[in-house]
Amino acid sequence: MMKLLKTAAAAGAALTLTLGLSACGGGDSRPSVEEISTSLQSEDSVIPVPEAAADCVAQVFHDSDLSNAALQAMVEQDEDYDASKKDEEALDGLENTMIEECADQLAQQ
Repeated sequence: MMKLLKTAAAAGAALTLTLGLSACGGGDSRPSVEEISTSLQSEDSVIPVPEAAADCVAQVFHDSDLSNAALQAMVEQDEDYDASKKDEEALDGLENTMIEECADQLAQQ
């Protein structure tokens, strides 16, 4: 269970670090779950998500209230993206949602 919590926390921290940096992000369209998953598995990701959990975690991010620009910045590994207050608020509880929805996949690492 502790390993599961650490993995979920790492996934949440990855997004928080990505969104917490400064400047502007990508376009107006929402990235696909596949694009988000690929980004989360990238060696360039701030904290990579294991392959077994990446699709589930990506789906949680995709279905969240995070803006299209925030998700695009995550996909593009945009370290200069400046998260809006609304995106910061959308992050609240996202870690718990990941644990609830992706527990089985997170435990597989």
